[in-house]
Amino acid sequence: MGFFRNIWDGLLSLLAAVLSFGVFAVPIWATHQAITYGIVPIWAYAAVLGLVFIGGNLTIAFLRKALDGVAPLRERKRR
Repeated sequence: MGFFRNIWDGLLSLLAAVLSFGVFAVPIWATHQAITYGIVPIWAYAAVLGLVFIGGNLTIAFLRKALDGVAPLRERKRR
């Protein structure tokens, strides 16, 4: 039973990784498009870099948890 729970926790962490990527990717893409079309000044890339850094770290953390079979809100596997 514990084996299936770890698989389920890993799938939940994978879903969290996909959702976090989507939450951060859409504003990054929209900001890039706004800069490309001249709607906002070029210094807005500083905000894009911040979003890439935070979103990338969060997504990588969830992917690591998914590979380890750890639930998104836990630090270790369940017993």
